[in-house]
Amino acid sequence: MCRIALADVHVMDELSRLQYTRFPTNLTRALLRAKNCTEPYLSLGFSMLHSTTINLKQRELIILRISSISNCAYERMQHFPLAKVAGWTDTEISGIESGTGEMLDEPSKALLAFVDECASKVRVSNETYGALAKFCSEEQITHATLLIGFFMMTARFIETLEVDLDDASYHVQTNADSLSPSGQVKIEHLGASSMGPCPIDFGRN
Repeated sequence: MCRIALADVHVMDELSRLQYTRFPTNLTRALLRAKNCTEPYLSLGFSMLHSTTINLKQRELIILRISSISNCAYERMQHFPLAKVAGWTDTEISGIESGTGEMLDEPSKALLAFVDECASKVRVSNETYGALAKFCSEEQITHATLLIGFFMMTARFIETLEVDLDDASYHVQTNADSLSPSGQVKIEHLGASSMGPCPIDFGRN
């Protein structure tokens, strides 16, 4: 049960409904309690998710690892299906979430180590930065760093307020250009049932 009363879909004013329509989730309903923060938050999130600086697999690796480190089931619910669309296997996802890097290639292992160190130590060491720089451009590393911070912030918002998982009626239609070259991809989120095998304990204390 969410610690705050989520914005009521049925009594939203016009501006609130506009933001909710952009991303119709419990997360947005919680963000709407922060008034003027909702629009810039969603705009920043969409700008990073729709960027072509890093590819979909890199993006979903970052988000799944942050959701695991942060023990955030909501982020995992949202991004496990996208990770599968991106091409990650269950075994690879397990390696990402556990931090072992099992079955990952060297560029992905370097990115995983970068995510872990950025999340735990704030400032990534020259060694870890240099290892990732062998495979990624400055633009890609910059984007990855912003993405790490954004989803760490989001996880803390979700977990502190105990935002409920979205139910089976929630659907996300994504832009194929950011997912695959094969046209529109529609992903149905079925709450926790859509999350697949999970080696991490996402329960709340």
